[in-house]
Amino acid sequence: MKFLKNLDRLVNFVIGNIAGILLIVMMIMVNVTIFSRWVFNINMHGYEELPTILFIVFVWLGVILVVRDDNMLKVDFFLNLCRTARAKEILHLISLIISTVICGMFTPLAFNLMMTHIKRGTVSPAVGFSMWWVYASVVIGAFGMTVYYMVNVCKSVRRLRAL
Repeated sequence: MKFLKNLDRLVNFVIGNIAGILLIVMMIMVNVTIFSRWVFNINMHGYEELPTILFIVFVWLGVILVVRDDNMLKVDFFLNLCRTARAKEILHLISLIISTVICGMFTPLAFNLMMTHIKRGTVSPAVGFSMWWVYASVVIGAFGMTVYYMVNVCKSVRRLRAL
């Protein structure tokens, strides 16, 4: 159990720092692009696509931390219809199980997509950046979400037993 807690801390540290660095780099890139266009009247052809690529990677890595803390966007309409804490936890558990299954089904599809782009050698149109790196972030994000959804299912079952 101690190993898993240390692994969880490591994942949180690594992904949190990578996401923070990506956010800073994106902000700098966007500001440089805007500054060069409006002040120097220089269009940086192709450079505009890099912040978009970084944003995609940022989102797919960041979603791991969101699922880790069970902070996904939720619609509380059905939870508010439940009168007891046990009923709310059962409904929450059902939603976690559904999310786990869907992410578990999505992960191999994302992996196959990444492998297809590796085989084809797909590159971004303007900069020539190899796109399989972007799809690798989707695979990592989907796998991380699946793992943390399974952890959240176990936590929900524990809370349900305690009620």
